[in-house]
Amino acid sequence: MRWRATSLAVLLALPAVADSRRLAIVVGNNAGSAELVPLRYAENDAGKFARVLVELGDVSIDDVMLLQGRKVADLERAIGDARERVSAFKRNPDLRTVLMFYFSGHSDGESIELGHEKLPYARLKAMLAGTGADVRVAIVDACKSGAGFQEKGGKSAETFVIKLTDTLVATGEAFITSSAADESALESSEVMGSFFTHNLISGLRGAADASGDKLITLAEAYRYAYDRTVSATSVLAAGAQHPSYDYRLSGQGELVLASLLRSSATLQLPDGAERSVVTDLARDQVVVELTGSGPAREVALAPGEYGVRLIKGGKSFGGRVTLSEGNRRTVSWLELAPMSSSMAVAAKGGEVTALAPPTQADADPKVISASLGLGRGIAEGVRYAGNLRVGFEPWSSWSPTFSVLGSMALNTIPSEFELGLRAGYRVSFNLRPLWFGVGAELGPTFIWQDFSTSAMRADLLATTGFALAVRGTARLRLGGRVSLSLDGELGVLLVLLDKVVQPLFAPQLTLGLAFDL
Repeated sequence: MRWRATSLAVLLALPAVADSRRLAIVVGNNAGSAELVPLRYAENDAGKFARVLVELGDVSIDDVMLLQGRKVADLERAIGDARERVSAFKRNPDLRTVLMFYFSGHSDGESIELGHEKLPYARLKAMLAGTGADVRVAIVDACKSGAGFQEKGGKSAETFVIKLTDTLVATGEAFITSSAADESALESSEVMGSFFTHNLISGLRGAADASGDKLITLAEAYRYAYDRTVSATSVLAAGAQHPSYDYRLSGQGELVLASLLRSSATLQLPDGAERSVVTDLARDQVVVELTGSGPAREVALAPGEYGVRLIKGGKSFGGRVTLSEGNRRTVSWLELAPMSSSMAVAAKGGEVTALAPPTQADADPKVISASLGLGRGIAEGVRYAGNLRVGFEPWSSWSPTFSVLGSMALNTIPSEFELGLRAGYRVSFNLRPLWFGVGAELGPTFIWQDFSTSAMRADLLATTGFALAVRGTARLRLGGRVSLSLDGELGVLLVLLDKVVQPLFAPQLTLGLAFDL
């Protein structure tokens, strides 16, 4: 069976004498039973969790199953597939297997919900155990998830007690949940995900590296996610959210979930910020967050374009950085400009429960564009004129626009020159990497016509007019701060000719580049 999959890695810190094979089943479902409001970020959380681990881990894409918006039958088939693979791997007696299971979605405390279907925790645990994997780690980010995996007689501890020495002989299972048995799991519109998964991913990208050895163990990742989730939700009206874990692991070993040594690029953030947030601009996703009290300032990322926002003294500062393959990029305060931020919070049941202290929306970058094209001339003898448009505008959904237009037609009778100033308003739609905008503009126009090459006239005629136009723009992000920009305009010029105002139809089409400032 061919799975829609993004690689997930569960890496065991092992010396060369031991070998392991890693499997992962990552599930996200925004929908639940009919009475529940759909979640906003559960499926995105699953994709982000899969992506961070493949970037920092060692699992083949063929051994990862990412199920987003799928049904119970799909999950059962995925677990059955994992069972068959484990059985095949065990033909090699020296090969150990690790299975990682992750779920983000709705839960009633007794079952996980995939759409309108439910899968009881007891059956899920039995199926995972039935795969025969030597080590099984299950992470569930859902409301009341602490009730589902709690065993009679089981207890949590401050830290994990397994130790890995020179061989992998650990066996058993560990269960991590994002909330206690009677608690809601909360989502945040600011980080575009659940608090728990967001903090877990941040920890795996480097925030949880308390030892500084660039290896993020299961204990480190859980401890960091627990502390940050409790801290971030304790100020909310819904009350603090308390992740929990239960484990039955025996033998020797320390389970490592991520190795920062495998990172293809790293970002070093400056000291002094109370909070630092990094956003993947291509995906429009928050990928990592650091706090001022955290042990690390370096995070592991894939090559790409990122937005950085730091909060210091109650004020926000931001900027953009580009990471290339093998790049270690250090950000300084001098690169960042003042900006603002906002956050809203909702329970995983879909009901808005609290708002964070009020802040402002992130400032949109400004854009300057320059494009060349063709338009219609004013005089009867001028059918086409070359056009130059220079525009200035923000990327935001609703925004004013300003532009200067120049038009020139040579080798015609008459020769013609036009200069126009425009201001308007536009609505836009960002479908990364594509962006579309449409709006209306108006402004004065100045026209010069040179009849000196004609036998009819031997002077320069100048006139003024006023332009009303509907303008549409399409942009394609090329990389970094550069976009390809296509502008089309349907306009009417009200021109004073022989002391009479005459309307003239003047369409234009230009192609050029736009640059983020």
